[in-house]
Amino acid sequence: MRTIEATGKTIEDAVRSGLVQLGLMEDEVTVEVLAEPKSGFLGFGSKPAKVRLTAKDDAPKAGASLDVTEDTPAVQEDVQPEPVSPVVEEEPAPAAEEPAPAVEHTAFSAEEAAARAKAFLQEVLQNMGISDVIIEKMIKADKVILHLHGKNLGILIGKHGQTLDALQYLTNLTTNQGEDMRHFVMLDVENYRKRREDALRQLALRLASRVKRSGEKLVLEPMNGYERKVIHVALQNDDHVRTESEGQDPYRHVVIYYQE
Repeated sequence: MRTIEATGKTIEDAVRSGLVQLGLMEDEVTVEVLAEPKSGFLGFGSKPAKVRLTAKDDAPKAGASLDVTEDTPAVQEDVQPEPVSPVVEEEPAPAAEEPAPAVEHTAFSAEEAAARAKAFLQEVLQNMGISDVIIEKMIKADKVILHLHGKNLGILIGKHGQTLDALQYLTNLTTNQGEDMRHFVMLDVENYRKRREDALRQLALRLASRVKRSGEKLVLEPMNGYERKVIHVALQNDDHVRTESEGQDPYRHVVIYYQE
């Protein structure tokens, strides 16, 4: 049984964070509220909401494929039939109907996921009044990437990519809804992800130099798991610093420590 605890500014935010970590939808988990959020006084003493999410027994596992098996002949048990009195039929018995052919189930492919995600994005963009957007797909072994190109698409990115991450979350929910096999869909707007990665690597190197000069740790701002990984990888070969992810989502962050 998969169980995790998650936090957020509100109970809804905490539940959403836990769903992202489990890769499940809200009707596939049970939610237990562990702590209500507290605003504190003038910003001091505030506490986030805390929930515990438990996957239901019938909830699909991320990456699980459909179980397609060949038909096998039924095993006949050696059961003695009960004696039956003879029956005289006045009319011949009607011919038995042929059984309906079995429906073949096929796995949910990455191509289907890409098409479904693209259709969802086009509908969202249309409702937002955004037109002339080109959506390019790239299918990799571990994910489906959709690149959005057009004019004035900064509204889709938001501060530090928060709007883009939220849109990506909704796209994944819609794309994988009702499917046993799930595909991760990554969204990118005008190569924002690549530019953000480059900026994070440069930031990691600058902060590591500062830590080595001062000998004191540095705490970075909260980031999603993908961005935290960029920081870890950028500094993994530096013998004089080490990085750790601390805290709970959505406030989980990277801390850079000095080491001899």
